[in-house]
Amino acid sequence: MEMVSTMKNYIRFGLIYGLTLIPSIAWVRAPGLSEARLQSVVSTDLRTCAEKIPVVPESDARMFPQARIEKTLNGVWRGKVSGEYDKKFVAKDGNLDVDYYMIVDTKRHEALVFEQLSSKRATGEKTASGPSWNYQMCGRERYLPAHPAQVHSFEKVSDNVEDARALLSASTGLTFDDKSELVLSAAWKKLVDSKYFDTSKSAAYAGGLFKPFDIGHVAAEENNGVAASNDTKSLFSMRYDAEYRGGGMTAAKFTPGVPMHGVEEAKFIGVSTPKGDYLVASLGNGVEMSKSVASGGAINMFFDKVVIGPLAPQ
Repeated sequence: MEMVSTMKNYIRFGLIYGLTLIPSIAWVRAPGLSEARLQSVVSTDLRTCAEKIPVVPESDARMFPQARIEKTLNGVWRGKVSGEYDKKFVAKDGNLDVDYYMIVDTKRHEALVFEQLSSKRATGEKTASGPSWNYQMCGRERYLPAHPAQVHSFEKVSDNVEDARALLSASTGLTFDDKSELVLSAAWKKLVDSKYFDTSKSAAYAGGLFKPFDIGHVAAEENNGVAASNDTKSLFSMRYDAEYRGGGMTAAKFTPGVPMHGVEEAKFIGVSTPKGDYLVASLGNGVEMSKSVASGGAINMFFDKVVIGPLAPQ
């Protein structure tokens, strides 16, 4: 996953949302798009919001093994938010001043996101050298609630879900049993039972549990009976039921003690570039990632582009 009215225009949380995992692949220039155009496909720089996203033709689309994708996704991701914010809410590194991370457990098919406005960084400041997972939002008028253009960037900092135990404790002040495996749904229940999201913690704070976190390959023509705009033979589907909670100055209007329930989903194409292999979901490439809330609040939006990679080695 109110303060003052001026902050409402700037602080927006879009939940969605240091291991070297660069794959050793031999780069062969794809026949459809130039190297520069392929790089544009996987870029999540806000400057590209004014440009039309290149559509990847079938000749450039790739399908990667699910085990490889699961290896990439599983673990702990440090979050950062950059975008059109008032400077007083921005840290020295140029990003929004938030304690932010995502934990993905592909074995149990669940994920947890935690985010709060704070100078604390539970994940530390060490530069990550592994893959990133980026959500580009260009501030379109169709977004509900409205928010400024921004990018939520997650950097892989650990392959081990257990490393999240210390992060959760550092961020929340709660203790989590270290005598058994860390189960994200159980950790979320502890946060809910302690009413962590029901009392003021910071200017803005939110979290989300994604369960079941379903991923897998699907045929392009299975997109509600409509073929994707690019003629890929297979897409990589990601869909998860979400429970969100939060408070303070967030774009979403939370009610203490009342969760929001919704769905986030996308279909990705695979792309190979000189820098590695990526998954991309955008207009014209797979199916844009959407986020909608059915109860407890109002959220209905699409992410202009979601990019994951470079993928872990085989």
